[in-house]
Amino acid sequence: MMTLLNNGKRIIAGVLFLLALGSVIAAGYAVAQEKYTIYIDDAPPQTVTGNFSTVAEVLAAAGIETRAEDLVVPDLAETAVPHTGIQIIRAQSITVRSEAGTRTYWTRHATIGAFLAERGLLPQRTDQIVADGVPVSFAGLDQTPLPQTLEIGRFVTVTILAGGEQQTVRTATQTVGAALTEAGIEVYGTDGVEPPLGTWLQPNMTIQVQRSFPLTIAVDGRIVQIRSHHTNALDVLAEAGIGLIGYDYTIPGPDTTLKANDTIQVIRVTEDFRLVDEPIPFQTLWQASPDLDLDTTAPISAGQPGIKRQRIRVRYENGVEVSQTVDGEWVAQEPVNHVIGYGTRINIRTIDTAEGPLEYWRVVRMRVTAYTAASSGKAPDHPNYGITASGVPAGTGVVAIDRNIVPFRSYVYVPGYGKAFAGDTGGGVRGRWIDLGYDKDEYQSWSGYVDVYYLTPVPAPEDINYLLPTALP
Repeated sequence: MMTLLNNGKRIIAGVLFLLALGSVIAAGYAVAQEKYTIYIDDAPPQTVTGNFSTVAEVLAAAGIETRAEDLVVPDLAETAVPHTGIQIIRAQSITVRSEAGTRTYWTRHATIGAFLAERGLLPQRTDQIVADGVPVSFAGLDQTPLPQTLEIGRFVTVTILAGGEQQTVRTATQTVGAALTEAGIEVYGTDGVEPPLGTWLQPNMTIQVQRSFPLTIAVDGRIVQIRSHHTNALDVLAEAGIGLIGYDYTIPGPDTTLKANDTIQVIRVTEDFRLVDEPIPFQTLWQASPDLDLDTTAPISAGQPGIKRQRIRVRYENGVEVSQTVDGEWVAQEPVNHVIGYGTRINIRTIDTAEGPLEYWRVVRMRVTAYTAASSGKAPDHPNYGITASGVPAGTGVVAIDRNIVPFRSYVYVPGYGKAFAGDTGGGVRGRWIDLGYDKDEYQSWSGYVDVYYLTPVPAPEDINYLLPTALP
């Protein structure tokens, strides 16, 4: 029992010894830690505790990165001395834009002149120098504080319109294409750029980039798929090397603005000409002939139709006939008139009648009717009731005729009626028609046709109608 107790005391004593030894070691370590202070420009100082061999290790422990252009005192490779401050003077960034391109530099110099001398960037006296948008003279470089952006060379301000967006840039490039490349705008072969890519830049120039879009062209039986930035059908065809000839046209026309996936139809128009003949009717002319008896005719010369020739313009669209128009016409052959002679020779003849022989100079077949004063169309109380056109009373022996057929106020003979005075012109009597007058108590109805004899004396030639109509009413 005593043995166990003695062993336990020894174990406890050993543990207490180990704990005391650890405390001594920890106290010694705490006493060995050093402090280092870091100063960066005008920022509050930073403190780092530890044991470091070099300045670089101190900065690494503090999570501070430096650039080669930064000034670190003491130098990064020198031994870190506790309680000695580490000074960092940061280099300032400056973006330089020139005709050679855009580049960012770092420098600790405070003026433009010192920075340019450090980097060997020696501008010419004719160069334009702009610091953060403010022009700087060549003589003022050493006095001008370092800017964030420095432009050296011939810079111009241009506006770029592309894809519905607008941006204004300053560039030292010389051409439109170079300015677009510098602005990060990619231009494809079918895109449109105005002014063209090779155009020299001018101050305040506006550059428009028109993006191409897909189009279909139906032409000459084939389908052509293209991309173009043009919105006019004619410009698209010219770009595709498709020409319009003569009356060719497009659907849609040049006045319609194209949009993506539209189809342009090219209508090929050709024309042909053909000759068409049409007959020209000849005229029939009547020619008086003293060698022919009255109311007889004889041909003098035969008629022949003429020829009217037309040049017809035939229009084809894509090989299909669509229209015909008369392009011109002329008389290829004049018509020949048909000339018929009519007789003017009057022969006096005699007809035996109940009243004795009567001389007549003409006999004409006519339609015959009969009338009385009561059937003339006037009421009995009318002032002109029973009075004929010649003023004589209507009745037996007075007939109504057409003045163009029978000379008015002449005498005629009608078989079965007798001699009559052509003194009336009834309203309905037209052409070869004679209306026989009767007294009321002598009225006889007539119908059909009858020969009418024109009695002598023969009227004056101007009162004779030598060409009577052949048709009977």
